[in-house]
Amino acid sequence: MLNEFKFWLISKNYKINTANDYQSRIERLCKHENISLENLIANIKTILPIYEVGEKYAYGNRSHTSVKQALRRFNHFLNQEAK
Repeated sequence: MLNEFKFWLISKNYKINTANDYQSRIERLCKHENISLENLIANIKTILPIYEVGEKYAYGNRSHTSVKQALRRFNHFLNQEAK
């Protein structure tokens, strides 16, 4: 799934380095939260706001908001895949 996400980003004109970075950030977020990718996918609508404005805001803003941006793009990818 994360490789599909990376190639989706590239197809949306993201640079390869950015696509790789966002993929890695999603992987690290799952490790940081001790959740599976499947759990993140199933609960992204409740997890994303925690990083945007909630209790994990500071973590979401790391590296010029890259964590938050990776989550947002991953959510967008999941919504596109669901159609």
